[in-house]
Amino acid sequence: MPNSRPVAPDMVSVIRDWLEREILPGLADDRKFLMRVVVNMLATVERELREGPALNAAEAERLRALLGRGGSLDELNRALCAEIADGRRGLEDAALVEHLRQSLAAALAVNNPKWSGAQS
Repeated sequence: MPNSRPVAPDMVSVIRDWLEREILPGLADDRKFLMRVVVNMLATVERELREGPALNAAEAERLRALLGRGGSLDELNRALCAEIADGRRGLEDAALVEHLRQSLAAALAVNNPKWSGAQS
């Protein structure tokens, strides 16, 4: 039997849509701005829930290849930061620059997809 529980991204989407459609239009201008902020935050949470696991897995895989070692995403990021801080890696490292570019693109896809989509 398939899982019949609501999926978190879907629940966030329903709440966001309802706020935007039913509540936002009736608000005064000062409250309308704040509700738009809330709606945008919920959209970011929804994208993070939907896309975050795959983006994190891709980042971890890139870091494993870059660093030549295993570990959790947090451990790998700490190791990369240590290598950058102590001068073992810098912007002359094309693999590092590509990893940073892909990581930034992934973050923008979640946090501000309109901006990231405009950049090519």
